[in-house]
Amino acid sequence: MRIAIDGRKIADFGIGTYIRGLLGGLTTIDFQDELIVFTLPESEALVPRAKNLTVVHVDSAHYSLHELFAVGSAIRRARADLFHAPHYVTPFTRCPTIVTIHDLIHLHQPVANPAARKYAQWMIRRSVRRARGILTVSAAVRAELAALYPDAAPAITVTPNGIDERFFAGALSSDSAILSKWRLERGRFVLFVGNDKPHKNVERLVDAWQLVRAGHHGHRLVLTGGSFARFGDGDAVTLTGRVSDDDLAALYRSAGCIVQPSLEEGFGLPPLEAMASGIPVVVSKIPALIEVTAGAAIEVDPLSVESIAKGIERALDDHELREGLIARGRVRAASFTWRRCAELTLAAYRRAVWPAHRSIGE
Repeated sequence: MRIAIDGRKIADFGIGTYIRGLLGGLTTIDFQDELIVFTLPESEALVPRAKNLTVVHVDSAHYSLHELFAVGSAIRRARADLFHAPHYVTPFTRCPTIVTIHDLIHLHQPVANPAARKYAQWMIRRSVRRARGILTVSAAVRAELAALYPDAAPAITVTPNGIDERFFAGALSSDSAILSKWRLERGRFVLFVGNDKPHKNVERLVDAWQLVRAGHHGHRLVLTGGSFARFGDGDAVTLTGRVSDDDLAALYRSAGCIVQPSLEEGFGLPPLEAMASGIPVVVSKIPALIEVTAGAAIEVDPLSVESIAKGIERALDDHELREGLIARGRVRAASFTWRRCAELTLAAYRRAVWPAHRSIGE
């Protein structure tokens, strides 16, 4: 079987992590199928090498009419038996298709451009109706998607994300140098990792931090991932912007705790990466984050600044609670691997092309 995968967003922060992880997982599995990965010329170096993997350059702007034709044409030239769209955009093609739906946030969270919501509504509906198989990264998204498109429910498979092995490493000698770049002290900062979109709820987090810092002089709130320029970069808040994976791992290992106060998520990779790194986790009491952390995190009300602040204080101050969270978190994180994600995905590929197949070995 010739499987084409759209890897043009491989360098991105969210979907790019998924593409890199999935491809890395697939290259650890011994199978005879051919993989054709579409990518931008400047991103080719991010694609892992394997004897059954070929890279094809497809240079087309994302979320454009042109990409629907360009990727469709690339599928045809590749003579693919199956195409995998790693997010909700599927091109114009007659090739059997698998689509990954990470979340439905586009459909109901605030957006700067109303046309973007209309496009997401149209494309998600089109992708779900045309796909031979639909992958979601959590049971929470599967339930939401099945409620919205009941006819598609039998085609939905949950393939949870994995955690890069670097996040399981212990403290490294290079950590101190990385912390010094932002004038941080080990254990004396609270970390947020993510983009700067409304559903991330960073405004309430910053407000909560103002309550927490009164009793934690010398501690800082570190915002990593987005620019967050409107919050400044002063005594209370440190802005790192997007950092390398190695720097991110050092920040996880060195933080007092991590907080993800999102109003909505499809999965929740930062909390799991933090668990793997051995620090306590504070998360919103929302379905996807409750699912992935499975009782190994402090849960808070994302609409309450006071609840978020109290959760952070417990994570920093209750030493018995901290030790329990760290122990349970490491066990929970170990169950999320990119190889497992790849195995489940490969099985879904085969069911899409040969419905009678039910396992990788068949």
